[in-house]
Amino acid sequence: MNLFKLSWKNIKYRPLGSGLSILLLAAGISIILVTILTTRQLDDKFKKNVENVDFVVGAKGSRLQLLLCNIFQVDNPTGNIRYAKANAIKMHPLVEMAIPLSIGDNYQTYRIVGTTEDYITLFNGKFQKGEVWTAPMQAVIGGGIKEKFDLKIGDTFAGGHGLGESTHSHDDVLYKVVGILEKNNTVLDNLLLTSLESVWVVHAGESHKAKGSLEVKSLDDLDSLAKANMMTLEEFQAQNAKEAAEEKEHAHEKHDHEHHDHDHAHEHKIVNYDSLLKTISPLDREITGMLVKVKEGSAKAKLSVSATINTYEGMMAADVAIEMQLLKELMSPATGVLEMLAYVIMIIAAISMFVAMFNSLKDRQYEIALMRVMGSSSGKVFASILLEGIYLALLGFTAGWLLSHIGMQIFSGYLSEAYHYDFSGWIFIKEELYILIGALVIGVVAALFPAYKAYRTDISETLSK
Repeated sequence: MNLFKLSWKNIKYRPLGSGLSILLLAAGISIILVTILTTRQLDDKFKKNVENVDFVVGAKGSRLQLLLCNIFQVDNPTGNIRYAKANAIKMHPLVEMAIPLSIGDNYQTYRIVGTTEDYITLFNGKFQKGEVWTAPMQAVIGGGIKEKFDLKIGDTFAGGHGLGESTHSHDDVLYKVVGILEKNNTVLDNLLLTSLESVWVVHAGESHKAKGSLEVKSLDDLDSLAKANMMTLEEFQAQNAKEAAEEKEHAHEKHDHEHHDHDHAHEHKIVNYDSLLKTISPLDREITGMLVKVKEGSAKAKLSVSATINTYEGMMAADVAIEMQLLKELMSPATGVLEMLAYVIMIIAAISMFVAMFNSLKDRQYEIALMRVMGSSSGKVFASILLEGIYLALLGFTAGWLLSHIGMQIFSGYLSEAYHYDFSGWIFIKEELYILIGALVIGVVAALFPAYKAYRTDISETLSK
């Protein structure tokens, strides 16, 4: 009989013992692979999202929370800071880039982030359709948002207050989609981006008690540009009178065209966001954080910028490199325990495989002796037992590989819903080859002693029994 068929029949002859060995090996392999797949994708996202950021600036609180909120968009803000003074960080001679972020609303639990066009450039975002916003209440959506909600250029949506399930929606002010980004496996994929001005307009009249006051006590503390954008009370009253006159004129037009429907009559109503924005004092314009990159070539740049920022009242700078290291240290015990558990299970699988094959050998001594009598060499008998171990290892690896990738794909759905991060079970890594080799080694080692015993079988003694 063919050696491969013989080994396969021997495995099928003892389904319970073989099945247990395969199941244990598969369990260990699947745990190792799921852990590697998760950590690998997390590391990849970490690197892509932080590679061009040195500091995250925000209100005093937890530095790690500041990082998680403003870079990875998975935590709540530590508070608000005054934009008028935080924007002065750009003027530091060692700062190459400072991008403001304003976070506080969501669309169907996905975050709406007020920022500048530089934020898209920071993550190498490319437009699939449309363009960046040019006026308040225009939005650019990530590729993941496009796929999930099927929003198109020209569609409108209302933001909900808060970062989770909303209890209040800003239905009176709608965002209009003007751009759609390509998916690039960064935080951009699951965000809805707009201008800072949009966030200020939506929250006009609300007070968030900014922590980062930075000694902004009067209009004298503001720069000339900020003062120029303010509207006096007389100008505001004049603007209101003008808009009231325009509204009255539109009402006459509606009366003269009664055959037009209600919705068509309201097409002429235009919200003047620029005027509304001017009513918001620069002292009340706030952001939740700022992403800062220092200029290269200066060893003291990070230290100097960090020291300057941390002297501001109510404000702090979180060093991305330090906080990322802390985050990895917090995660490592959990992944370490899982890996240890997987290795223990694989050792148990090897022992189970060895016991099953050794017990099987006792039942097959007569069969092995007959093989020798019929002309099979001792080397062929040895090889057949080793081949059984290899078969079991391959079956265990295949089952574990399938379990890990299917399980990761199911798990990725939970991660996407809970954290709005896209993971996949259908990525393949070089470590899988190493695990396959390791599984084969386990199979060979487990079969080695039983194969040796079969090789040393005494034909005459066995047949005499």
